[in-house]
Amino acid sequence: MLHSSVTVIRTNKFREMENQNQEPTPTQPNQRLGSPSQELPSTSSNEQTQKRNRPESPQRKSDDSAQSPKRSRNGSLPPPSFPQEIIFEILLNLPVQSLLRFRCVSKPWKSLIADNFFIKKHLKRAQNDPEFSKKRVLINTSSIQTGSSIKSCSLKSIFEDPNVNTSEIEYPSKEASRYDWIVGSCNGLICIAIREDTVLLLNPTLRVSKRLPDLGFKKRRGCYTVYGFGFDASVDDYKVVRVFCYQSKGFEDGYESIVRVYSMRTNCWRRIQDFPFGVPFSEAGKHVDGTLNWAVFSRQCRDFSCTIVSLDLAQETYKEVTQPCYGNGAGERILGVLDGCLCVLCSYGRLYAEVWVMKEYGKRESWTKLVTIPYTPIPGYEMFLTPLSVSKSGEILLRFEVNMLLYNPKKNMFRIPMFPYDAFSYIDQQEVYEESLVSPTVDNQHR
Repeated sequence: MLHSSVTVIRTNKFREMENQNQEPTPTQPNQRLGSPSQELPSTSSNEQTQKRNRPESPQRKSDDSAQSPKRSRNGSLPPPSFPQEIIFEILLNLPVQSLLRFRCVSKPWKSLIADNFFIKKHLKRAQNDPEFSKKRVLINTSSIQTGSSIKSCSLKSIFEDPNVNTSEIEYPSKEASRYDWIVGSCNGLICIAIREDTVLLLNPTLRVSKRLPDLGFKKRRGCYTVYGFGFDASVDDYKVVRVFCYQSKGFEDGYESIVRVYSMRTNCWRRIQDFPFGVPFSEAGKHVDGTLNWAVFSRQCRDFSCTIVSLDLAQETYKEVTQPCYGNGAGERILGVLDGCLCVLCSYGRLYAEVWVMKEYGKRESWTKLVTIPYTPIPGYEMFLTPLSVSKSGEILLRFEVNMLLYNPKKNMFRIPMFPYDAFSYIDQQEVYEESLVSPTVDNQHR
């Protein structure tokens, strides 16, 4: 009954409209949009006129609604959608700390940031950053107030800021001990030797660490241990090399060595060929292009001369690295790494020092003299040590006695980076590293 009543009412209304349409007036109420007459189909010319007189057609409204985003119930607009390539590129340029926060944005973002391909691309971007925005410096320090500790600061701030802030690095087994030693850095991972018998791999940005299996060797009188840390690209493996140097019987003041290699893929140590050409100095091996390089003192040496010996991490074989022609008066030589290249700082008494860089590893003709540094007039500072980094302007950062020193060859000027007065009393070591997503606890992540 209700349906029939509605039909009669609508039919009567339609007839009434037909009578009114015979004498249309400008103020007809039924011409308004949304009136019941528009719900019924009609082929009359008057209705076509009504459609033309509408403020906007249904088709136009449909087009507008397609172009304008719909608001949600709370009145906010939905987030814009971007192509995946643009999102990938944006995330590649972000620092690690931001990426760690953005993992909670969505499951696809979390999967992307944890993807090995993304981690590798992000690392490459950090390593090739000329602004040093993703590079930092580890500082092994000692202070009367806080004892020994490892701190970190921005490499960019050392070159650009008048005052440099530091933050302390936390790691397991950390104690106020001067035997904690920074072995080296590779792809954002740091290798730390604790009292020469315990080794840690650490990503200070991720705050993730891994303790390597013990070797059972303890520090003994008359013996010492030298380490090296690097990456074997042939099998995507990180390796730690331990050279145990001990006094041999039958040679006066002579030393022999036992060499073991740790593989992160297998998580175990194994012995390889003993170190040739003598034994390395106490400095850790320098990682360059899949090799570890040590300055070696030989029994036949009677002056400051030394041999550079490299260990190929893929083949696990040794060879001697040819050195540049230093000229007369060359004295002590210190190995370092600048922009991924092997370098040597050669001192010439208290006159000056030269920094040589091997542009193409393994090629003697690629040795290039980068800079000559005059003897510094700063009181209490006598010897240059390891070169650490070079800025875009050519300013070189060096470890210098118990501090750091910047030398500008264009202006022939020195300056010392300013740290908070209570940060540390003196510096034992420095090591440049890049912030990365590489974890020491995930095997084959770099692939």
